[in-house]
Amino acid sequence: MSFMEPEVCKGRWYKIDTSQGTWFVPYEVVGDVDDKDKLAMYTEGGEVYEYEIIEGWGARLSAPGYLDCTDWCVFETEEEAVEYLAEEYGDDIEEKSEESEGEKP
Repeated sequence: MSFMEPEVCKGRWYKIDTSQGTWFVPYEVVGDVDDKDKLAMYTEGGEVYEYEIIEGWGARLSAPGYLDCTDWCVFETEEEAVEYLAEEYGDDIEEKSEESEGEKP
């Protein structure tokens, strides 16, 4: 996954609890929704139990120019989001950094 780059951003998120786990979706992607069944299309199936709109820092890996990305995870602080990426994907992020360093003249 060395082509993936860390992405951290602050915003509003839908936190959607389903029978398949919890999903985080950027509010601006979904817009105003007042029906939990409409949120199911933003998850990987399963029944939507409940949802809420939260504020926080989203973190994921994304491949610029491609559709490849990991799922969003949302945290209260930017530091927590960055720490999560380092813990979960540290080796992949370090590989990308090392490759970039080798490309400098």
